[in-house]
Amino acid sequence: MRLAAMALALVLAAAAPAAALERVRGVVHVHSDLSTGEFALEWLVGLADQQKIDALLLTENYLARVEYGLPPFRALTRVVREERSIRAAPEQYLARVAEVRARLPHVLLIPGVETMPHYHWTGSPLALDMTVHDLQKNLLVFGVTDPAALRALPVVGNAAAGQYTVQSVLDALPVLLLVPGAILVAWRRPVRRRLGRGAYVVVRQRAWARGLALCAIGIAAVVRGWPFTVDATPTSADPGVAPYQALIDHVDRLGGATVWSFPEARDIGEEYVGPVRVGWLTEPYADELLRTFRYTAFGGVYEDTSTFDEPGRGWDRLLGEYVRGERSRPAWALGESGFHGVTTPKRIGPVQTVFLARERTEAAVLEALREGRMYAIHRTRDLGLDLAEFTVTAGGVVAGIADTVRAPAGTPLEVRIGIDASDSDRHDVRVMLVRNGRLVAIERGATPYRTVYRETSDGTPLVLRVEARGAPPLRVLSNPIFVRP
Repeated sequence: MRLAAMALALVLAAAAPAAALERVRGVVHVHSDLSTGEFALEWLVGLADQQKIDALLLTENYLARVEYGLPPFRALTRVVREERSIRAAPEQYLARVAEVRARLPHVLLIPGVETMPHYHWTGSPLALDMTVHDLQKNLLVFGVTDPAALRALPVVGNAAAGQYTVQSVLDALPVLLLVPGAILVAWRRPVRRRLGRGAYVVVRQRAWARGLALCAIGIAAVVRGWPFTVDATPTSADPGVAPYQALIDHVDRLGGATVWSFPEARDIGEEYVGPVRVGWLTEPYADELLRTFRYTAFGGVYEDTSTFDEPGRGWDRLLGEYVRGERSRPAWALGESGFHGVTTPKRIGPVQTVFLARERTEAAVLEALREGRMYAIHRTRDLGLDLAEFTVTAGGVVAGIADTVRAPAGTPLEVRIGIDASDSDRHDVRVMLVRNGRLVAIERGATPYRTVYRETSDGTPLVLRVEARGAPPLRVLSNPIFVRP
């Protein structure tokens, strides 16, 4: 009887519905005046309130620093351009976020950073023409809240994560000039001075000019080169994806999440530093998402042209590799804002990520991010579409976004899709169901839209995802549901 009661309890527990997930409307990739943004955190909370946004995922610049040095003494000769960032004092950044969140808890502030893992130079100052590449080929990092760990992220220019090489010796070599400089200043050497015809006097004096010049070079070498570590990957050549994969793996070991930022955006410009033309160029880099592994997500919806998520393109290739066992994790899509302030064309509300979280906390939102329980929306100030329902039922088991359901060959599958409008009114909508990278169903209707798509499992793995579009820019992009035999 006791065993029967235990078995009955287990059956009832398995049949009971899972706890309802809370929809947390978030904006991912937001800068404040702690780095390159215009607004203080309190102002950002007010702007979020106006747009009925529940969470802001902050991405302050981690280390916005670019430098170039002439060989062989690169540290001594380097020229640096740097913007405000938080790497030098991450504990102050985290404390500031915690303080504002405690005073204004109605909008959840989640601290993160925007990192520049690497950049490289082409051209030469001797040719008066140089270009720095990949300044905007960035990864967003969330979930690393230990100041010591945050300070040591392996990105270009971060001395705390550098290493000692031959270049370190070359950078430290000018420090030795302190020795002869100090000797010249301290030692009174004999000098003959002529008093008249055939008359000389010997005096002792210090070589102030030469000694101080050597000391100045030595001190400059210490100040500019300390702690004499150098980047694991030099900035003199394109290293491929190695620095990016190194950061992804490092954050993964810390339990954090990494997001490829704006993979199809282009950044180009130039300015003159004296007679030298210095350009900057970041080409779209969606292919790098196929060459890297174990990152959490990528910006799939943002205020620019994106094709990576189109049926059969890069995202479906990634998801196909996952269900075939060629990747240990899927890559999730999210909505990415990139908000700095009102002087740019962007506003804080049009691109959102809706997290399906167990509760409205930082830990629950980050859990939803890691597990892919989220969908992206692009809306106007007054109107947006929403994913009211996206489930797959197989053998009586219901799976939601980012879930996996088991369906042996011959199992009936039922896909339910619901799209609503934020004003609960009727709006034209086009809904697409993508199955293993192919567009298998496309319907036009109006909100509130509901449909059921049925098929029978053939025993092969399936990746099912939904996209809905209304009048531009209205859009909803879901993360997938997986069906395995």
